[in-house]
Amino acid sequence: MGTSCSPCPQHQWAPARSTQCYQRTERFLFWHEPLAVALLTLAALTAALSGVAALLFLKHLHTPLVQQAGGARSVLGLLWLLLQGLSCGLYVGRPSAALCALQQLSYALCLNGCFSTLLPKALHITLLTEFPRCAPRLLGWVSHGRAWLLVGMSLLIQVLLCCCHLYLGPDELVVEYKSLPSEVLLVCGTRSWAAFALLHGYNSCLAFICFLCTFMVQTPGRRYNVARGITFATLICLVVWIFFLAIFATLRTVLRAVTQICTVLATSLGILASYFLPKCYILVFRPDLNTEDYCQNLTEEEAEVSRQ
Repeated sequence: MGTSCSPCPQHQWAPARSTQCYQRTERFLFWHEPLAVALLTLAALTAALSGVAALLFLKHLHTPLVQQAGGARSVLGLLWLLLQGLSCGLYVGRPSAALCALQQLSYALCLNGCFSTLLPKALHITLLTEFPRCAPRLLGWVSHGRAWLLVGMSLLIQVLLCCCHLYLGPDELVVEYKSLPSEVLLVCGTRSWAAFALLHGYNSCLAFICFLCTFMVQTPGRRYNVARGITFATLICLVVWIFFLAIFATLRTVLRAVTQICTVLATSLGILASYFLPKCYILVFRPDLNTEDYCQNLTEEEAEVSRQ
């Protein structure tokens, strides 16, 4: 007399020729996995590097180099990078609906906080280089107190976009039974790509604007080129996002969380290495270059001439 096999319930599995069903184990990016430990170590180092750079900038806040880089706004940008490094911990461990919603929001908000501090300097540079005759009249809108207003407005726009993202469809916890034979996969899935594009599109626009404002600026060899740092920082972010979207849209495994952590770290380290760390090097090892003559742009002198 023949026997027939009956399938196990969705939350269970059975090996071939087995007469018993077993409970599926949960699969996500565990804290103790070597890859997770390596990424979290790198995230901690990134956060520590941002914190040390912020303290260094704060110590030399009133020196020409730090003022040229944005002054207190640069310190704020470094603090946002510190928070972004710490946010990598949101992608490790058992995901939940709240964590899934928080992941994209934290990345977008922290990155916007950093870009918002670079935007006034980028606009300041493009006014001096491309519109020297109008610069004396418009520079007040992107410097001193009004620059902080620009930073606040940019952050407010990003907060409103975060609220729209939550309303339209935040990332949700997806329980996947078909990908793995004996495990249940827990990943954060994108519920609405329109909400995703809305959330991250604003930062992409800021990065592109900063890139356009600075990539053609030339500075004599005897002067510090602050525009080059912004150019490379934004270019790195744009390239990272292109690769991130190409990979992220097709992944439905534990590597989805790994991809997000790598994206956060790549953008943070890219901004640090191209914009902030060269200035830290001068502050620590070449204090003789931290002078008004070396840090003043040639374009500022041209603006003074055109004003007269």
